[in-house]
Amino acid sequence: MKKFFSRLAIFIAIIFIIGLVKLAVSPNTNYSYPFLNAKLEFLEKHPEYNMYFIGSSKINNQVDCKIIDQNIEGVKSYNLGANAGFDLESFQTLDYILSNPNFKPKYIIVELQDKIKVTKINIKTERSFGSFNYANTDFAVKYHQENKDYKQIGMSLASFVLNVFHFNKYSDESSIQKAHNGFIDNNQGFSALEFSSVPRTEENKLKTVIKERLERYHADQNKYTPNKALVNRINEFSERCKKKNIQLILYIPGPAEPDAKKLEAYQNAFNVPVISLVNPDAYPEFYQYENRWDYGHLNEKGSKILSEKTAPLLEKVLHNK
Repeated sequence: MKKFFSRLAIFIAIIFIIGLVKLAVSPNTNYSYPFLNAKLEFLEKHPEYNMYFIGSSKINNQVDCKIIDQNIEGVKSYNLGANAGFDLESFQTLDYILSNPNFKPKYIIVELQDKIKVTKINIKTERSFGSFNYANTDFAVKYHQENKDYKQIGMSLASFVLNVFHFNKYSDESSIQKAHNGFIDNNQGFSALEFSSVPRTEENKLKTVIKERLERYHADQNKYTPNKALVNRINEFSERCKKKNIQLILYIPGPAEPDAKKLEAYQNAFNVPVISLVNPDAYPEFYQYENRWDYGHLNEKGSKILSEKTAPLLEKVLHNK
């Protein structure tokens, strides 16, 4: 019996080492995002796109690149947003683009978030643990150490181990092919929520939540301190972008989430510009029911407004480069 367990331990150790090597060889594969893979596959073949938007559903479902292009001369943009794509997923995507010479961006706009949390539910999903490569795991541990969140450090390390042992690094090819639809090929990556399976929130419920979030935003008087690990990680990406003559820009789209004031504290923390459309006083359109889809997102009409509001702010940054 001892020999059996000894051999089992050796076998597991060998498998773990093989996994570590495979992760080192291919650290940036977005295998947990078939839809994002399809976008990257398309974009890699179309070097005419010179501006990339990276982020969560607030990018995917809200930034209409055709409107961006109509309002900024010399720009051809593409929406690389992915639902539930938070900091680690965005960093993985950015790292992948910067490591691949087939991508030719002049500008990369990354959604500024502060979402590194691993939950008991999503630690079991490939989408979550698939983003825990070496660089992201190191960053996540430093981030949570600064916040003294030792539970999240443990969850991050557990996610890394799951990633190492997960050898199927590529999503089912049929899933990727199905993702090649009009949103990817013809609509520059943008897909309004009207065309998704997400139902629109009932009017009274949505208006109630909007009111509550506005009240919470105005009542939030906390003095937030930017997480140094997050600042350093983004500044590292900034330096990599500079070496490739790429302008990195951080972006906080509306409408305001419960952590809006926390994000605003980061506006002067980086060595790259930050564009924010989160202030409800400056952008009241994002808090009107006719422009909303659910608790955290705009509908197609609202997305067009957001894109129109974003374009001149981006143009100003580009001219001040």
